Amino acid sequence: MNIFKKLLRKELGDTRYKGLVDFVKQYCGPEVKNSKELYEEIYEYCNRLDSDKIVGMQMRLNEVMYQAFQVGRTYSLAFFVYLGAWFALMSLELQTELLLIGILGITVCFGFKTYQFIANRCAYADARIIETYRAVLERILVRRARGQHD
Repeated sequence: MNIFKKLLRKELGDTRYKGLVDFVKQYCGPEVKNSKELYEEIYEYCNRLDSDKIVGMQMRLNEVMYQAFQVGRTYSLAFFVYLGAWFALMSLELQTELLLIGILGITVCFGFKTYQFIANRCAYADARIIETYRAVLERILVRRARGQHD
């Protein structure tokens, strides 16, 4: 599952998350760089929460951003490990059945890693919401640190 989706569903709730995704898909195409309505929707929800919750939300967001970075970073390593394992299996003089089982096993593992990579890289709506969510949390924390409230 997409780690951004998982975080957003946990933080904002399932219903609100689905509504935001529908909004992004309908009104926030790649050519639209700024969506004030999306920002305001997330801001209204988050601004009602106390500062401790906002700090916790930001910390969880930072952890997920790091995890997303790690998924991309480890994918290339996984690809080379997969190729190495494939060639290692081919170089061994194994019975055909064992060779096929080994290749199937490493291919399934690599397939899972590929799915994880694609799910996290190709989720435009989730990335758009996460980008806005991050900006909202930062704005709320900065305004509260300065003593300003909306």
